[in-house]
Amino acid sequence: MTDFRDQERRPRRPLWDEEEREDLYEEEEEETSRAPLAYRVVAWVSVIVLLFAAGYWGTSLVLKLLNSNHIMEQENVARTPEDAERIEGDQSSASGIAGRRSGFEIFVPKGETLVTQPVSHVPGLLEDDVKKVVTGLLEAMRAENTISEHVRVLHVFRNGDLLYLDLNDPFTGALQKLSGPRANLVMTSLVRTIVHNFSPVTRVRLLINGKDPDMKTPVDLTMSWQLKTSS
Repeated sequence: MTDFRDQERRPRRPLWDEEEREDLYEEEEEETSRAPLAYRVVAWVSVIVLLFAAGYWGTSLVLKLLNSNHIMEQENVARTPEDAERIEGDQSSASGIAGRRSGFEIFVPKGETLVTQPVSHVPGLLEDDVKKVVTGLLEAMRAENTISEHVRVLHVFRNGDLLYLDLNDPFTGALQKLSGPRANLVMTSLVRTIVHNFSPVTRVRLLINGKDPDMKTPVDLTMSWQLKTSS
């Protein structure tokens, strides 16, 4: 028969020993001390941004210091419009310069033929180059009294091999003052100048103040224009 007094005399065994209790406390401390995931992500992102900003600022500072001491300065690199004009006008500069001659040509109506003239500037975006080259052609036409109105290029945009050239109202007025052959020569000079200088453009469609013109005489402006190909 079991003696309950003997059981009372026996020492009670703890639910866990000291080592297990220490491990339990360490796990609880780790769980309570670890920051939420969102806070940790924000902290790491902040550290990366700060390191990137510091590296960018430091690199910029070093480059400025080198340039100020003329250590890495490149003589023929255009940094301002004035530098670009200086480099473009210097024909004795060495090869490999940043601002080189573009080699554009315009086809100016003279009599019953087209005469080529060079137009040079620092090349940039195709649309900007078209504006400058066509403006040079229009100015040459005015100098030759082919057109008297002040025609301006409003917008230029390209869709594949088709280039849209948006001019102001005076252009249609200038054409209407010309005979059919003369107006056709003006259009030919305009299209040939664009196609010759700006590949892959092969067709030109004129717009007047952003709208499709309805003029058909002395030349038809309701269609796109392209040069005749020799068979």
